[in-house]
Amino acid sequence: MKYAFCNEPFKDLSFEETCRILSEIGYDGIELAPFTFGEDIRKIDREERAHIRRTAEDHDLEVVGVHWLLITPKGFHLTREDEAVRTETTEFMKAMCEFCSDVGGKVLIHGSPAQRNLEPDQDRKVVEERTVEIFREVGEEAERLGVIYCLEALDTDQTNFIETPEEAYRMVERVDRPGFQMMLDSRASFAMGLEPAEELRKWITAIYHVHLNETNMLGPGMGDHDFEPLFEAGMELAFHQFYSVEPFDYSPGGETLARKSYETIRNLHDKVFP
Repeated sequence: MKYAFCNEPFKDLSFEETCRILSEIGYDGIELAPFTFGEDIRKIDREERAHIRRTAEDHDLEVVGVHWLLITPKGFHLTREDEAVRTETTEFMKAMCEFCSDVGGKVLIHGSPAQRNLEPDQDRKVVEERTVEIFREVGEEAERLGVIYCLEALDTDQTNFIETPEEAYRMVERVDRPGFQMMLDSRASFAMGLEPAEELRKWITAIYHVHLNETNMLGPGMGDHDFEPLFEAGMELAFHQFYSVEPFDYSPGGETLARKSYETIRNLHDKVFP
């Protein structure tokens, strides 16, 4: 397995300095929040995208991919009844696939809970059918660009649409495109009373990425959860993709979060792998 850390906790540092720190700590990759490079990725030209890619490579880091896809610009939404909003959102998701490819990423993580929530009066079956078509269109674009668009199940405190890994897997089945798969978020699974290791085993055929995080919003080892089973499952399944740390509480500081998380990762890796 390979290990990465997200760039947004280093909000006060340059991207180059962020890469330097993560490489020095020992991470294999960096996962990008596109809004940290500009409000609208469509306005980031190819030269700047190439610079992002080279900066990571110069520090021996892989750009894993991108997440927090629909945060900016404001107004995007996956499930609104307004067709114009859905169309604009779909086009932006496809543009995000291009951005991911240009910066050297391989996976896109579709979380964005506020931008997919259902209204109380919406017909879930109708929304699901529309969403399948959107994801299929985006999955086809991802295939063309050589990236994988991954759906992230998020717990009921965050969203009311696609809340469990099983629901995400069923959506992947319905979309039925190689460029559209899913990922596993530890925090969301813990919050739903699920064991991430077992969820990885159940849905491994569609999982291309894993997030390591605690329900207290910090990194692995900075809360009460045991991540050893998830590392054991990764070893047993020969999971060769990234386990990537995504904290949400940045108050300890980016470098502290990255170092403490990596201590846990390194200890678990050494314990689990022969």
